[in-house]
Amino acid sequence: MFRKERYLLLLVLIFALVGCSSEKGEKVADDELGELAPSFTVLTATPEENYITYEAMKMISEEWKKLGVDVTVQPMDFHAKVDRLWAPDERDYDAFTIGYSGRVERLDPDMFTYTIFHSSLAGPGGSNTTGLVNEEYDKYSKDQRHEMDPEKRRDLVFKAQEILADEVPVVSLYSNTLVHAYNHERFNELPAMAGEGVFNEWMPTEAEPLTDDKWLKIGGIQDLDTLNPIAAKSVFDWRQLRQIYDKLVRLNPQIEPVPSAAANWEVVNDKTIDVFLRPNMTFHDGKPVTVEDVKFSYEFMDKWNDGYLQAFLEPIESIELLGGETIRFHLTEAYAPFITATLTQIPILPKHIWEKVEGNPLDFANLEPIGSGPFVFEYWRRGEELKVSRNPDYYNNINVDGYIYRVYGQPEAVLSALRTGEIDTHADRLISAHIQQAENIEHISTIEVADIGFEYLGLNLRRAPFDNEAFRQALALTIDYDTILDVYLEGYGTKGGPGLVIQPANEFWHNPAAHQPIFDPKKARDILREAGYNWDSEGKLRLPVN
Repeated sequence: MFRKERYLLLLVLIFALVGCSSEKGEKVADDELGELAPSFTVLTATPEENYITYEAMKMISEEWKKLGVDVTVQPMDFHAKVDRLWAPDERDYDAFTIGYSGRVERLDPDMFTYTIFHSSLAGPGGSNTTGLVNEEYDKYSKDQRHEMDPEKRRDLVFKAQEILADEVPVVSLYSNTLVHAYNHERFNELPAMAGEGVFNEWMPTEAEPLTDDKWLKIGGIQDLDTLNPIAAKSVFDWRQLRQIYDKLVRLNPQIEPVPSAAANWEVVNDKTIDVFLRPNMTFHDGKPVTVEDVKFSYEFMDKWNDGYLQAFLEPIESIELLGGETIRFHLTEAYAPFITATLTQIPILPKHIWEKVEGNPLDFANLEPIGSGPFVFEYWRRGEELKVSRNPDYYNNINVDGYIYRVYGQPEAVLSALRTGEIDTHADRLISAHIQQAENIEHISTIEVADIGFEYLGLNLRRAPFDNEAFRQALALTIDYDTILDVYLEGYGTKGGPGLVIQPANEFWHNPAAHQPIFDPKKARDILREAGYNWDSEGKLRLPVN
């Protein structure tokens, strides 16, 4: 018996010392291997906010554990996560899941090519949350901004996508098919837009009531976080604020730029654009909207907004008032999406209010926002509802008396409110499990459009283990894209892929050859082994010795 115990002990010691195989298949003792791959935490969606991403990340983490990686999945409130990712002082996170909505101005590739990946925006508060720094990528992402020929610009965008697929700073998990429901007994068919669905910026102004009750009631899962357009960070903020604050140009449902606060514009040359302000407009407090307000707004936003909008203001060298209603924008270089990406996003602020704000305007609560947009702010009860009323002085006809946005917190409550008639439509897409249920409600019709937005896994390249390209490539191969699409989305969407940010629905700019959604855990191990990684006797991943 004693001999048997000694024999078993000897075997244990041998296995502990042998540990694993080297790249050449030779056995290597644990104490000769590199350090353990650092453990890390993935900040992900709560199940109430996004059940699909929550479940997908749980599945992915199990595959990573099989790979020998120590990972923790931490659900986090959306607004808390946004504050963490875009913090002005530090980048304190390992990895995260979040999504970019398919707002129509993002059909232009500049947002997903330059704004979220150029190295100049990788500092604290900047929009490059992954910290990608790649000189070759920077060149392509910047050159595409200045190329005015669409075909030549597409070549540059395609090359940028190829680099993203290799670098893997992000892995797109999926893109949704947007299915929205509305009450057809109270409203004619609501206008939907690719990437945004029903709650786009035109829908509230173009909705046609069928009853004497002309108040539009919209349900949503997420509330906005701020009424301050300088501090706004998310789609949940902007889809409300763009109804209160006007912009010079808007993209119509056909995705064409049309005059809004601008009566028209003229491209004088590649670096000079004249904008002619629509006359006789007023802010909601009755004060006139002037060219000075426009100039102030762009300069004020450029000075104080260091996040998402900064990339679209960066090309502006100076703004000149030529007299009358004419504003001249001088650009540092030709900027292809200036009309469709800059003039469509910068809100017009009343100078007489914002120039008097003391201290840092990012901290200004702006509890009674005054804009010149189609709707006038009435009240906001955080976590409950927001109410805006029709602007009687707006230059376009509006059929509704206003709208009320109600916060429900989870999809089941939104569906219930649709069923009871408490709301007329909703801001967030129907989850796949609710689509058939909604279609079975007698007074409900559904609308389906493609999405150009996406949910993704972001990796902080500033930190180990994500500072190694082979490690990132391996992780992308352990994601079961088919299960996410077929099981979690029930087919209502498209697959993700490594570095995939310009979605197939954005057909002209999407590079179909760049991003391959392959699930191959064996290949993942091969890539790691070839890069010098190894596994110890307990199956834990070890870093390359050098």
